[in-house]
Amino acid sequence: MRHRPHRRPPRKATRHARDTVSAETNLFDRLGASPSALGVIMGVGGAGGVAGALLATRIADRIGIGPTIIVGFAISPLAQVPLLCAGPGLRWQIVLAATLAGQLFWSTASGTSQRSLRQAVCDPAFQGRAQSASTTLTAGARPLAAATAGGLVLVLDVRATLAVGALLQIVPLVLLLASPIRTMRKIPAREAVPPARERAPS
Repeated sequence: MRHRPHRRPPRKATRHARDTVSAETNLFDRLGASPSALGVIMGVGGAGGVAGALLATRIADRIGIGPTIIVGFAISPLAQVPLLCAGPGLRWQIVLAATLAGQLFWSTASGTSQRSLRQAVCDPAFQGRAQSASTTLTAGARPLAAATAGGLVLVLDVRATLAVGALLQIVPLVLLLASPIRTMRKIPAREAVPPARERAPS
């Protein structure tokens, strides 16, 4: 028998909060991007992330650890602009692939620099706690963010929700620009690590 592909029924742009599919993916679907095109876009973006991880150290050495972190946060909201303006067609798919690659390049370089800075300035005894607190804050906020985004899509639409998200991404950028990280060029050397506590003489 010959398989006859059927058209997918129309679906809402919202997904269940547990679904990992992002609003960007829903927008790609609305723009008429085929599964192959979406896979290529995501693959090119992933390659950008790998390049960012490999070049993070060189970038930080050239422009400074602080600017590397700040640029990563600045690129993220700017990368939403082409997505908000995109239309159907191959040209826009190329633009979105290049934009995603640039976004993931800088976000990975920025994230790598953040973790390196945290490990350098945090006391070794608190390294695990710092990492746990960071993971809890980022991962714990995702279900709430997903539910909020879903509610906004019901009231507004996908593009408006993405625009709100882009505006919210400016907040951490402003906080970083107002912090000492703005002028930091090298990872500060940690002061002498206190020696392990010796056992008291019996």
